[in-house]
Amino acid sequence: MPGTPGADGGLPSSCLSPCHGFNGIVEQWKTSTHYAAFISNLGGEEVTSWTGASACGNCHATDALEHRVAGDVGTQADGGVSNVKNGHLEYRVPTSGALAESTYAGTAKVASVTCMTCHQVTNETDPHRTGLPYAAGSFPLRVAAGADDQVYIEKSPSTEAVSGSPAGKRGTANTCIACHKSRKDVTNYITPSVRLTSSRWGPHEGPQSDVFSGAGGYHFAGMTYGTSTHEQKLTCVDCHMPNSPNNGEAANHSFYAQISACKTCHSDATKFDIAGGQSQVKAGMFELQKALNDAGYLTRAEAAPYGPLQGAELTDGLFKSDLARPDGGQDGGVPTLTADQAGALYNYFILARGGALGVHNPKYVRQLIVDSYVAIKHLPPSSLVRP
Repeated sequence: MPGTPGADGGLPSSCLSPCHGFNGIVEQWKTSTHYAAFISNLGGEEVTSWTGASACGNCHATDALEHRVAGDVGTQADGGVSNVKNGHLEYRVPTSGALAESTYAGTAKVASVTCMTCHQVTNETDPHRTGLPYAAGSFPLRVAAGADDQVYIEKSPSTEAVSGSPAGKRGTANTCIACHKSRKDVTNYITPSVRLTSSRWGPHEGPQSDVFSGAGGYHFAGMTYGTSTHEQKLTCVDCHMPNSPNNGEAANHSFYAQISACKTCHSDATKFDIAGGQSQVKAGMFELQKALNDAGYLTRAEAAPYGPLQGAELTDGLFKSDLARPDGGQDGGVPTLTADQAGALYNYFILARGGALGVHNPKYVRQLIVDSYVAIKHLPPSSLVRP
């Protein structure tokens, strides 16, 4: 590396800032869920499935984005994915017409979202090779982040094709959207009659982009859907990766939402429950959870016998722990839902698994909760008014 270490043998300052200092990017990353997931599964049984020939590796493998932006994914019977280089994953199998998800085509043996997952690391960009201090733009992202670039969520505009939809021009946040989405094309996933045959029915965990974009939920006929100021003026990066004052104003790589970001608009904010917004959404979620549970659609059992939520499960607020109940029909058989009933369940899961209790898009979240509750109970919830 060019440069001479100090007399005490210390590292050149280019190593310390912004990456390897005590407040550096690497230390921040070690506090993130990305790092925690890597450590908790290191050598575990899930690593094989996450990096094998399944869909999981498209997000969980170390080189996931490298392959996806190159269009290198696996498909059954060469079905093809409409917008694979823009993050789209689903397609329709030509021989059967069934929905399918492209599979991971890489060879990584490690399930870890690290620097190299999101950033292009080459001889010309790797600071360990160049010896140059970091400068904005010198460690480029793999996912296109230009002013007009867009990454796709899975939801298609209509049932005519499995094409996905652009999630908006989000700049550097396009990288986040590539993985933090439902992995289900709700337009084609929900049919006129839906049978709950698996507890894993519904969107994948982490569908924040579907909520933030104000476009990824199940939309009920005759209803209009809008978005909040958050979606119109912010991106994931503004709130989850604000500049870190203790690290040369480099973007914070812990990825946790920072209350400091809220203060730009909400100057007196001390918590994320600004003006009681999260509390109101939580109350609405409790009502929707109860309605769906009373209808026989929810469980927390991962294997039979499945039972409905009961006791503390209905008051603990751990909505993301809820699963679809395959044996919840009144006759003890597999429940068959109408499209709107299934849509209500799907919306509950997308909000529960997306977390944040409405912060990602307050207006859109309230609309989904109210409409979904009405679809099940045929009257509005008492805790929320549709905006």
